Amino acid sequence: MSEIEFEIDGKLVFANQGDSIISIADREGIDVPRFCYHKKLSVAANCRMCLVDVEGVPKAQPACSTPVANGMKIHTRNDKAKSAQKAVMEFLLINHPLDCPICDQGGECELQDVAMEYGTDVSKFNLGKRIVADKGIGALIQTDMTRCIHCTRCVRFGAEVAGIVEMGGTGRGEGVKIEPFLTEGIQSELSGNMIDVCPVGALTSKPFRYEARTWQMNAVETIARHDLVGSNIYTQTYRGRVKRVVARDNELVNETWISDRDRFSYEGLNHESRALHPKIKKNNKWQETSWEIALDFAISGLKKNAQNADQLGVLASKNSTLEEYYLMQKLARGFGSENIDYRLDKANLSIGNTMLSNITLAEMESTDHALIVNSYLRLEQPMINHRIRKATLNGASVNTINNKKFDFNYQTDLEILSSPQKTLLMLQSILKSLHERTKTTVPKYLSKITVDDSQNKIADDLIAAERPVIILGEHVNSNISSSDIASIISEIAALANAKIANLSLNGNSLSAEKVGFKPSNNGKNAISMFTENTKAFLLMDVDFNYDFIDPKLAADTFNNDDVFVISLNSFEDEITLMNSDVILPLAGFYESSGTHINFDGVAQSFSASVKGPGDSKPGWKIIKVLADILELKGFEYTDSTQVADDALSMSSANNNDLVENNIKETDDSKVAVHWQYSPYAIDGITRKAKALQETPIGKMNDAFISLATAKELKLSEGDLYHGVPVSINETVAEGCVFVHTYQSRKG
Repeated sequence: MSEIEFEIDGKLVFANQGDSIISIADREGIDVPRFCYHKKLSVAANCRMCLVDVEGVPKAQPACSTPVANGMKIHTRNDKAKSAQKAVMEFLLINHPLDCPICDQGGECELQDVAMEYGTDVSKFNLGKRIVADKGIGALIQTDMTRCIHCTRCVRFGAEVAGIVEMGGTGRGEGVKIEPFLTEGIQSELSGNMIDVCPVGALTSKPFRYEARTWQMNAVETIARHDLVGSNIYTQTYRGRVKRVVARDNELVNETWISDRDRFSYEGLNHESRALHPKIKKNNKWQETSWEIALDFAISGLKKNAQNADQLGVLASKNSTLEEYYLMQKLARGFGSENIDYRLDKANLSIGNTMLSNITLAEMESTDHALIVNSYLRLEQPMINHRIRKATLNGASVNTINNKKFDFNYQTDLEILSSPQKTLLMLQSILKSLHERTKTTVPKYLSKITVDDSQNKIADDLIAAERPVIILGEHVNSNISSSDIASIISEIAALANAKIANLSLNGNSLSAEKVGFKPSNNGKNAISMFTENTKAFLLMDVDFNYDFIDPKLAADTFNNDDVFVISLNSFEDEITLMNSDVILPLAGFYESSGTHINFDGVAQSFSASVKGPGDSKPGWKIIKVLADILELKGFEYTDSTQVADDALSMSSANNNDLVENNIKETDDSKVAVHWQYSPYAIDGITRKAKALQETPIGKMNDAFISLATAKELKLSEGDLYHGVPVSINETVAEGCVFVHTYQSRKG
């Protein structure tokens, strides 16, 4: 693109042909007022606040929509420009309410800031101001639409970024209103970003309403840990409590957006079930005690029950920090046990190397074809889905293979329904088709596999693409053939020259993989620990209701009188009390320092935003003290950064190669059940966040069954399937029950 030369406020600058005046002004540090313009949204040019004077043009021009030209002379601060800007400001304030003292936007309001420079203390308008009745748009966003200045940022965000057109303008002239199209309110998993883009107090955070003023709060840079991206955020705190979470710009990670899960989950920190003090169970009765007594009780019980090192099992959730994983595995191995695992939700725990991703977040945007397997990407990894959506806007195509059809926020070319027990066979057919099309030798184990037109199309699309990616989602975790599926996908990717994005490793799983937080060849995995005489458990942030692939098997083990359970947990609900012998109160999200390794393999460390409530302590400190009491060597740490340094210096425990699996036939005569939790029920803090649970996504609660499968199971519409209402429709594969719910698994 050719470079041009022009003047702005008397300064000679260079730019590319077609660049807008406002983008150049921002680059040069020249302040041009604006309301409708946003660097990540299309140009609307409807607020007119950015009017500037271009020599030779009679009228002031909007800087956001006017491209620079060679030899152009622009003035942003002369009398003509300032007069135009002040006139626009006067019109904007005609109907704006004077309620700054009670507006949550006060102190960070763009209108307030611009009015200080361009407004006046006298208005020529003396008629009554208009009033706009509010329409509720859900549990997350508070509306005060009388304050709206019709910048349409929220409308454009929904259409262009969230991919769901939920807000729009109605009426004309003074009667224009920005309002939702649906009475159900906003449905998007990214809706909270509308709060950030709103330049006035028309859209504010409902959970934060009237909680504190912006100048009263401290802002702490930290990382959101609910998914693989590790979005960069600020936690805003007041008097030792997290009051609000907002996005922090990082183009390589989350750009300027965050998901609603990252934004509103902080509410769970203040839940009534928080574990505040150490507790021990004596004679089947719980009693609060000091840390010293609780730790001694824990170690005594561990030594008594795990007289053989192989009788100790160490389990952690996928939300633990790198430091916690590192010290937990170090403690277990120092004790002599290899019974270590974080893969609590996986049905197949075959020993072998993990298939890791070989594509970056930035590369996701430039892919020209994506094959999504076993994933509702939009809800499970919203910020990665955002990258795929950007790719589709640039022309990329998308095919899916899922147990159920999902509402993606972009066009999909081909959606194949495949029940869990047939997914492996489906992928084998695609692999065979690829071999035939690339004229390579078909492996013997594929000789009897048949191929249909849809599988040929998937193979053709992969071959035709220049930059294809295969995305494997977290639904595969509950598939007994998950290891074989990963192996087949590796073969497909190699043959099609495609990249792989393994999103079954959700949460902070990459940190667990980094430090080898799973058993070696002679250790027990999570399932084996429940069936092979494990007598003592050390659990890190484990939710007994939600984290296990087989919660009944886990509960039967933990409830055994011969088993001793030490639970490091932030919450103490009824089932935690039932299944534990010691509860050591754990500092939760934002209450502890730590490290999260994201999808790109980048280790992002963070500090505590607030102190944990009561006697709760950071997990790494608790583990260190337990190790000290056990007199284990190598735990001489005084700071979490020292732990992180040691952990990051380890050689990665896995590589990108999978052990060769012997492909086994699966029994497709039985009905398979896939239990998928709502994205707002994936960890303890989100499950305790009231506002998130009141959203349509948080209320997901259906067992989807095809008509044929419903007849086989003798179920009717509205019946309960393990406590979840049955919904009979043809969006789900035959031979499969797809349960999408916030409820814990029953039966």
